[in-house]
Amino acid sequence: MTKVIVANDLVGLGKVALTSSLPIMSACQTEVLPLPTVLLSSHTGEFENIYVRDLTDDLKGFCKQWEHLHFIVDGLVSGYFKSEEALKRVGQLARGKQIALFVDPIMGDNGRLYQGFDRNYVEAMKAFCQQADVIIPNLTEAALLTDTPYLEAGSYDKLTVEKLLRDLSKIGPRKVILTGISFETDKIGLAYFDKETNRTIYRMQKRYRYHFYGSGDLLTAIISSGYFYDLDLLKVCDLALDVMNRVLSSTLSDGRPLKYGLCYEPHIGYLFSGFNALLEEKNEK
Repeated sequence: MTKVIVANDLVGLGKVALTSSLPIMSACQTEVLPLPTVLLSSHTGEFENIYVRDLTDDLKGFCKQWEHLHFIVDGLVSGYFKSEEALKRVGQLARGKQIALFVDPIMGDNGRLYQGFDRNYVEAMKAFCQQADVIIPNLTEAALLTDTPYLEAGSYDKLTVEKLLRDLSKIGPRKVILTGISFETDKIGLAYFDKETNRTIYRMQKRYRYHFYGSGDLLTAIISSGYFYDLDLLKVCDLALDVMNRVLSSTLSDGRPLKYGLCYEPHIGYLFSGFNALLEEKNEK
């Protein structure tokens, strides 16, 4: 079983970040060592009076102990940080333990930085991504990391996307997965670029006309699990998008407000079976 540190925020209400990474990655037979970066009573969309606690000092305490323990991990998956200091500290932990990094550079969406972040944080994230094996930005984060204009929906083609992917790979990662790509109104998906082969491959799924909190976290959890098992990453992406489609359909059928999170529980068994099939396929080779 692979063992992975997941550095991300811990949210009480809304089923995002670490809250969903634990069950999803467990279904992918991945042991998770949680490294909480921020504590929130709920996610920040559509909720009020949110309790937020920056856990940078606590994170430093985690890292200080872990650096002196001789345990082995297969990788580190990172998401949301509250401060540049926390970001740099996790980078230091990864370098010290020579841990491979899978980075979701959470900074913004819809062409804008999230509240509380500035250009200094973008530069810190760029430096962090230099040591990453894989990064999985959305279009906003890709623009921030490359200092290029944000690609509005309908304003780009495959050549534009492929240039952006090459620019992202120049930062340092060997593989780049760009999410939120859409060339048709009824489809959305991702673009996968491998620096070694210099190829870009697209994977698409049905587009739902709603905003689903935590969908990016679900993708990252499944794809990073597959990466650290050294599975065929394109097949892992296919499984992730298949599971995502099922989860989004169930979430809409459930009828409750979307702010309460994804209805992934009915599909945990399906995910386990699909991921296990990929593991067996690898072991038979």
